[in-house]
Amino acid sequence: MQRTFLSSVLLVMLGMGLAGQPIAEESATAKSAKPAAIPAPPTTEERVERLERLINSQGLVDILLRLENLQKDVQNIQGDSEVQMHKLDEIRKRQRELYIDIDRRLLQLERKQTGRAPVAVDKSKSLTPAQTAVTAAATAKAAGSGAHVSGTVAGGKPTGGRRTAVAAKPVMGEKPEQETEQEAYQKAFNLLRELRYDKAGLAFRAFIEKYPEGRYAHIAQYWLAEASYAQRDFRTAIADYQKLIDNYAGSPKRAEAMLKIGYSYYELKDYPKAQAVLEQLLAAYPSTTEAGQAQNLLQKIKINNAS
Repeated sequence: MQRTFLSSVLLVMLGMGLAGQPIAEESATAKSAKPAAIPAPPTTEERVERLERLINSQGLVDILLRLENLQKDVQNIQGDSEVQMHKLDEIRKRQRELYIDIDRRLLQLERKQTGRAPVAVDKSKSLTPAQTAVTAAATAKAAGSGAHVSGTVAGGKPTGGRRTAVAAKPVMGEKPEQETEQEAYQKAFNLLRELRYDKAGLAFRAFIEKYPEGRYAHIAQYWLAEASYAQRDFRTAIADYQKLIDNYAGSPKRAEAMLKIGYSYYELKDYPKAQAVLEQLLAAYPSTTEAGQAQNLLQKIKINNAS
């Protein structure tokens, strides 16, 4: 009887356990089937912290430092370039002033040489009284009839009379037109020295037309080209420099004229023509100052062509 009761209790408990197991499994499955929770958006503080981490990154700091150094290098290069251009302008200005001063001094020396008149020698001091009287009589006879010349005869007595003036003959070898050429050249040169380039160019051009074979023609042609170059009229300057090269083979300004043609083509950005004339300068005048300047300009042309 007692065994039967215990068996019944065990069967009931076993049945309850089997009945409750599916319910527990179903509850666990339901819990696992719930959707995942959506994370909340980052707060402002989290964003700031993230930016700070990025900024503090070593790689980014290196990039920023390199950019800053590059900017400084570019600024230094630009500053050096401006300084060099200013120095180059000063050198060109000084060179032009030196040429003007040298030309002025040469002109003064030429004026002193041409202005020296022959000194008359008074031979009467070395003549005897009789010789002086004979010379005076011969002079009066050559002056024309009726001319009386005062003289001294033997014994020391003066002879009275009137002296007729004889027109002086021009000295052989003098060229009156030379003074006119000098005056015309000096007039044009003064305009150039005063930096009145327009009027100086017109004056030099008129001078060359009037005295194409004069002694100042070649230097006038050079200053004519310089007046155009100073006004940055490079095409006119090239033509005037070329006339100096073509028409005045013995001019000492030929090498500089070729150099200025190269500079003019360089300013016009016509690098092939600039290179060609500079190479001609190096071949014709290899040991001159102009050749050294031509070498420097050729280097600049190569850099511009490479860029």
